[in-house]
Amino acid sequence: MADAACKGQTSHFFAPHGEQADAREHREAIARSICVACPVLLSCREYARRHREQGYWGAENDEQRMEARRRPQRYRLVPATSGGSQS
Repeated sequence: MADAACKGQTSHFFAPHGEQADAREHREAIARSICVACPVLLSCREYARRHREQGYWGAENDEQRMEARRRPQRYRLVPATSGGSQS
């Protein structure tokens, strides 16, 4: 987080109480422009997904993170079997 481009700019990443849809779109557009140039974008996104954070993290809003959790994993780790054949 020390290397994040958004450091000190929390007003763009967290909605104020009662924020209207148009204001949210504008705020998130600013946040996205900061995120896309950030050197820690992917780790930030993963952190927010893993910890179910609220706000705009890693160029994703709450709804986008929820949708990402619903999507099936493209690559799943398959547990290694111990030697021998399977029946």
